[in-house]
Amino acid sequence: MIICLHYFKYGGALHTLKPSDLNYYVALGLESLFIIAADCFILITGYYQISGKFKLKKVIDLWAQVIFYSVVISSIFWFTRIEPVTTATMLQTFFPVVTGTYWFVTLYIVLYLFSPFINIALKNMKKEDHKRLIIVSAVFFVILPSINFTYFTDIGYSLYNFIFLYCLGAYIRKYNLPVKNTIYFSFGYLMCSFLIFSGVILLRTFSGTFEYFFTDPWNYNFIFVELGSICFFMMFKNIKIQSPTINFIATSVFGIYLISNHPFIQDVLYSKILHCADYYYSPLFVRHMVFSGISVLVSCLIIDFFRQRLFLILHQIIPKSILLSFSKIFRTIFQDQKLD
Repeated sequence: MIICLHYFKYGGALHTLKPSDLNYYVALGLESLFIIAADCFILITGYYQISGKFKLKKVIDLWAQVIFYSVVISSIFWFTRIEPVTTATMLQTFFPVVTGTYWFVTLYIVLYLFSPFINIALKNMKKEDHKRLIIVSAVFFVILPSINFTYFTDIGYSLYNFIFLYCLGAYIRKYNLPVKNTIYFSFGYLMCSFLIFSGVILLRTFSGTFEYFFTDPWNYNFIFVELGSICFFMMFKNIKIQSPTINFIATSVFGIYLISNHPFIQDVLYSKILHCADYYYSPLFVRHMVFSGISVLVSCLIIDFFRQRLFLILHQIIPKSILLSFSKIFRTIFQDQKLD
């Protein structure tokens, strides 16, 4: 879903197609179906992390992956002179988490660092208080921003939106919300997607009037995006899948995101390699999107497979004393948490 979202955004379809084009409505419809992906990832995090434990190794691994791909990819573009070397790009390259080169990664790591404290609060909170916390957060971080009536107008790219989704995922896990019939949640997800699609059409048709009452329906904290992500999550909540293939791919999902969403890669990938512009008005528009998404996923999966092998070798070479020193620092911060 996220790769396809990037296909529409960086491929230019969303900014180029007009209402007179059939693919205009196809792109808007698929974008409205896929926009829940990022929110779902945070729901999954809250769902599992509330019963998990803080792992220092996870923070180090995530940070190392980000720096690795940021430096390697940027270096390739610099040495081939495709991109110029500037102070700004060097700072973003060598400090990607701090500078927010990947906005999602920065917020996710900060959220994970806060997770031990959030868990302490949620585990010691009664069910009614947990429910009230979600309701109050939903009012100020979701409902009011959706109608342009609050200070919190950051379109969902924020830590407090992530914390809200984390607490919601934790609530689902902690109190084991039942899923009696997945059809209801499937219908809810499709209905939310349709309402998002309709809102986007209205926004683009009557921009002046619509923007006065509602924010962009594709914002991550828009009410129907949040509700759609909840419904989509609940569709899969009780499904048990035993698949080595899925587990193998899952280990590289983060790497796939880092490679395909690198600032230097975005323009080259979608314009010069995939040639998305050639299919704006083609009947093969959807087929090309699907083919492009699978190609990007498989290509990045292969690259990340070799990155994992490299990291295993480096892990054996790097002295454990370095990792232990980091561990001691974090143990002083999270004294009541079990760290790995």
